[in-house]
Amino acid sequence: MPLKESGDAPSQRRASPGALRLIFPPALNWVLLAYAVVAIGVGWAYVASRIHADYGQTLEAERNRLRGVGATLRSATLAMLNDGVGAAVAGANELQSVGGIARAGSAELASTLQKQLTGGDYVRFLFLTDNGRFALASRETATDSRTLPDWLATNRAGSSNAWVGRPMADPERRGQLVIPIAQRVVSAEGSTAWAGGLFSFDGFEELYRQFRDQIMIVALIAADGTILVRVPKVAGRDVSAGDNVASNAMFQRAIAGGNAGIVEGYGTVLKTDVIYAYDLMNGYPVYIVAGQARDAALAAWRERRQMSIGATVAFTALMLVMTAILNHYIYTLRRREHHYRTLFNNAQFSVFLLEGERFVDANSTAVRMFGLESTRSAAGMTPWELSPEHQPDGQLSEELARTRIGTALRDGGTTFEWLHKRADTGETFPAEVDLSSLSTGRTVLALAVVHDVTVRKRAEHDLQVLSAELMRLQDEERRRIGRDLHDSTGQTLAALELGLSRLMQDAHLDAGGRRELLEHCARLATQCSAEIRTASYLLHPPLLDELGLLSALRWLADGFHQRSAIEMRLDLPASMHRLPPDDELCLFRIAQEALTNVHRHAGSPWAAIRLKTQSNSVMLEIEDAGRGIDAKTPTLGVGLAGMRERIRQIGGIFSVEATSTGGTRVRTTIPIQPQRC
Repeated sequence: MPLKESGDAPSQRRASPGALRLIFPPALNWVLLAYAVVAIGVGWAYVASRIHADYGQTLEAERNRLRGVGATLRSATLAMLNDGVGAAVAGANELQSVGGIARAGSAELASTLQKQLTGGDYVRFLFLTDNGRFALASRETATDSRTLPDWLATNRAGSSNAWVGRPMADPERRGQLVIPIAQRVVSAEGSTAWAGGLFSFDGFEELYRQFRDQIMIVALIAADGTILVRVPKVAGRDVSAGDNVASNAMFQRAIAGGNAGIVEGYGTVLKTDVIYAYDLMNGYPVYIVAGQARDAALAAWRERRQMSIGATVAFTALMLVMTAILNHYIYTLRRREHHYRTLFNNAQFSVFLLEGERFVDANSTAVRMFGLESTRSAAGMTPWELSPEHQPDGQLSEELARTRIGTALRDGGTTFEWLHKRADTGETFPAEVDLSSLSTGRTVLALAVVHDVTVRKRAEHDLQVLSAELMRLQDEERRRIGRDLHDSTGQTLAALELGLSRLMQDAHLDAGGRRELLEHCARLATQCSAEIRTASYLLHPPLLDELGLLSALRWLADGFHQRSAIEMRLDLPASMHRLPPDDELCLFRIAQEALTNVHRHAGSPWAAIRLKTQSNSVMLEIEDAGRGIDAKTPTLGVGLAGMRERIRQIGGIFSVEATSTGGTRVRTTIPIQPQRC
């Protein structure tokens, strides 16, 4: 609430004493740390879930891509098989019109088969077999035999209408392989005949090149596990009749999984984890297989994972750095708040913080100074609740306080004296108040710094009393000196004046009378000189300037003994370095005034003067065995108050104490530089 001059304060409720404090509890550091840990944990969990989801999506996309490639390869392969096997079946059907394969002539068989060889070069041969007769024809040659070749094992087909043999050497091309594939046909005689061809799948190299950026391997595998085609070649070699994967776990899972699907696992041939898409071709016991290494399939996913992990690591580092920075600043602010509160509470003056016309905070010194229960008890109080009803000038404390607050608002600050009242005892005390305005955003506060000036006021009063007393004593001293000069030296000078006048007027006196009168005048002049010299010595002894403090103290003790008949006991060092003139004069006056008090008030048979020097101080003691003096009552001369004032001006310590014998000891100690002694 802004600081206002209006009188709406009575309607204000007491504010919380800590409402305006900048408080950062230590738990906030743990809250920030917990928040950072939670945020980092959530971030990592989200990234992990996204990576896992991306992993699944990547694998599924790879599976779908392999399925698509497999479907394309299956269609192309099926077209190749139909070009060969279909042509052979057409030739067999054509021969049915002449009584079937068994009754056809060799020339007719060869002509029919060669005529059907219209497919691509991948169809190397067409063949027909029925009742032990076997005919094989290529584009260049043809054979007809009553003996079945070793590679023709159609009996292994069982009830299947299609048969696939093992890879075999091309009859016409050395070093190349062909694969026999045939379908069952019914001859005119009702027997079972087979029509098929020998296929070269070198064209798979071209198909593989079309998809090599999507797949790692293409293969044709017979239903019994025989590898028919594999592109590219593994370890630089082609397949042989002995390559069979029927015992491979992945192949067994694929067979158990149906005619088409995806199988994954460790490839014993490729020596790596592989994803295979397989599909059984319609009408043939042959699987088309498209495979991709898992590492290659997941390469893009790994890059994305690396980027995600890198971004998360950067996010984690940023969160940790931000948390560390925030913790540092919060810790710093808390330390500054702690230091502020420590300074605030340990200040030797009272501090109040006002919002409007009410206190919202106070320091510990204010609690002690005003007799409050605690710093919180000051919250909500008004300045006039800690003041008497009227100030010394007669104005109401409430009205004058509002005026002072308004002045601080208008001018930015003001300083004034104020009479306060303790909350516990009601005792009043004077104080000096520095009131200044503070702006904190939309709120305007007032800071009141209260200095208790009771000691200063008492010191000022004591100083006024001392000054008045010193002036009085100075006047008395002057009157005493004037009286002494009038009663003694003045009378002597009057007698001297009369003697000289008589000497000038009585010319009839004889020589003897004149001589006697002159001698009388000379004695009077000598007496005046002695009295003036004594008064001068008492006011300022020349020995103090010429020979130093030790000689002046001895002279003072001798004169005091002669005048008072009081025994003097001196305890002085044999020698000492000279002190500054002001210090020596101060010590001499202390001794002089103390001996005067002994003579006038103590009634002691003896007095002692002790002077002790140390490396950094000089101590002077004057002791007696009399009835003592009242240390609180000023005496004649400059008195005890004058002694204290003299010592205070040169930075010394002064004390008056009673001795064990009932006497009085005056002690003073002044500091000196080490080289002075």
